[in-house]
Amino acid sequence: MNGKTVTEISIGNTLYIVTSECSPTATETVEAKLERLILRRVSDTKSYHTKCDNQLAIYSNQRENGIGNTI
Repeated sequence: MNGKTVTEISIGNTLYIVTSECSPTATETVEAKLERLILRRVSDTKSYHTKCDNQLAIYSNQRENGIGNTI
């Protein structure tokens, strides 16, 4: 699908006009590009979590002063 597409959508009293354009020299589909970007993000997230294994906070059900419990 090469060319320019214009879509008009009304939500309430607001008209949204969305314009999209496909490159005639594109070499991958939108689906393939989205899959590639999602997989890269998942890979980056896994890498980040491996580097940052430490817990940021520890939950305690007791108050600092030791009087009463929190729920």
